[in-house]
Amino acid sequence: MIRRHPILRRGIMSAMAMLYLVLFSTLALGFFASVTTSVEIARNDQHTAKALLAAESGVQFFRYQLAHVAIPPNSSTPMSDLCSDLQANLENTGNLASHHISLVNNTIYIPDAAGSYITTDSSNGSGFSAVITDHGGNIVCTVTGRSGLNSSTSTASTKAVSLDFTRQPIATSVFDYAVASKGRVAMYKGTIGGVAGISPNSIATMMSAKGTSPALTVSGGTIGGDLNIVGAGLASVTGGTVGGSSNTSDILNNHTHVVSPPSFPTFDTTVFAPYATNAYGGATGGTLTNVVIPPNTNPKFTGNTTIQGILYIQSPNTVTFRGNTTLQGFIVFENAGSPTTNVINMSGNFSQGTLPAGSQFDPLRTTTGIAVLAPTASMTTSGSVDSTVRGNIILGTFANGGSADLQIDQGTLMTLDTSGSASATFNAKTVKFTATGQNNQPSQGVSYDTKYVPVGGSYRELN
Repeated sequence: MIRRHPILRRGIMSAMAMLYLVLFSTLALGFFASVTTSVEIARNDQHTAKALLAAESGVQFFRYQLAHVAIPPNSSTPMSDLCSDLQANLENTGNLASHHISLVNNTIYIPDAAGSYITTDSSNGSGFSAVITDHGGNIVCTVTGRSGLNSSTSTASTKAVSLDFTRQPIATSVFDYAVASKGRVAMYKGTIGGVAGISPNSIATMMSAKGTSPALTVSGGTIGGDLNIVGAGLASVTGGTVGGSSNTSDILNNHTHVVSPPSFPTFDTTVFAPYATNAYGGATGGTLTNVVIPPNTNPKFTGNTTIQGILYIQSPNTVTFRGNTTLQGFIVFENAGSPTTNVINMSGNFSQGTLPAGSQFDPLRTTTGIAVLAPTASMTTSGSVDSTVRGNIILGTFANGGSADLQIDQGTLMTLDTSGSASATFNAKTVKFTATGQNNQPSQGVSYDTKYVPVGGSYRELN
């Protein structure tokens, strides 16, 4: 009988231990790789989310900036104007730091240096940049957000979004005032007030947009409402009454207000020229119907004169009104020349009514809010007979004298010239208002500076 002895396999336990060690090491390495990858993915996702947040922050930033530019309504270079406004508002500020804004081939780069960003969080390299392109008169603002760029890495996550903007007129407050001037306003004597039953404090206000002192001078007379200036210290008050107070210190402290510079309209008088179909024949009185006065005519209306429809005066001219003048329409002075060569002199009774019946006046019936539109003309009033106009009086300069009252019905007295010593001078009896032109702004021949507002539904995330 053969006895079999068991075969001894020495070292098997060591081999099994090594096998499990390798297995656990492999699992550990796999777990480490998985965790490391997950951390990197999470970090990347975090940077991507922060980059998108930076881009969206940039969109909101530029929404604000584009709403605070002022592009001339008839600009032939809106992108250049936009770039200039953005440079003035952003360069040398904490937002842009030492960076710059440039216009290249009708495209605006903010900042203009490659790889530069407006920083939102320096700890993780978050920031945004923008490219603004023209799109048929409107613009597309593409904002690229960045995050994750720091001293330990040279790469960053980026996300880009875009938003379309369209130009819209800037709402103006210039017609909120009874007297509004780009230049200096001087009050020497007389009264700026409201008609009977109208509180002068709420309506008879003055505003000068002149940026140097004195913008508003009051040495006498009575101003029913308050004074408004665009910078501290631009008003000079040495006498008179303002807002019911005759105390100089009280006037300056409590009845003088610093306001934001209003946006003055741009006027185009050429739109009215086609309505003036009849040439002036040299009459000194009688009825003038839709008449154009050629340059250098210098007419004097000394008798009883009735103006029906439009009186369109070409530059240069000095037009003098004596006696009684009835205006059944409005006066427009060509927007050319200057107040030294374009003059309207009123020294008699002047009253304004509505357009008469007749088909020849039908094209003018949609024109509202205008009594006198003469942006580059001077107008002086004198004499001793009261006058009444309906609508806004828009002039280069204005000066009143004599002992007559001037009543303005639902209109603002606006002066635009800034070259002389005073744009509006009050040195006579009374100018009374029934209301300002706030709710009766000119319906034709006027346009306003524009800003950019977002187009609804145009937000896009870009790859």
